Amino acid sequence: MTLSRAGVTGELFCSCTDRTAHVYLQRGRVAWASDCTHRRAFTAHLKQHAGLPTDTIEAVVGDCRATKRPIGETLIERKLATEEQVRAALRHQIGLALHVGECRGEGTGVFLPRNYQDYDVRFTFDASEIVSEEGLAANQPARCSRR
Repeated sequence: MTLSRAGVTGELFCSCTDRTAHVYLQRGRVAWASDCTHRRAFTAHLKQHAGLPTDTIEAVVGDCRATKRPIGETLIERKLATEEQVRAALRHQIGLALHVGECRGEGTGVFLPRNYQDYDVRFTFDASEIVSEEGLAANQPARCSRR
């Protein structure tokens, strides 16, 4: 929460034992998070909840990698997903990554300032949305370190 209040942009790397998580902040808001255990959590959520076929998502991901455009925004522009579906998939991926980063206060966290492209604020989250009591119950995320 301290990093969020400071309005920083960069990557928070959390590590403990055999678990790691990367949380990416844009001006203090959580833009996305990842971990090695839940690869493709974002696209899997969209497949299940938006009914997107694998080949469609893979084509969009490929296009976005080539053009460096955000996947969620591209899906919405192409009318393949709604804003709500993209936000839900992002929140799902972030929640899973934070859960994997759980360290029971024994881990370490390192923040690395970085400059990223600007994310549309509609697809970022206030830290309180992610670590609220409601978020903890819904996604079971946990803190990675004592920070």
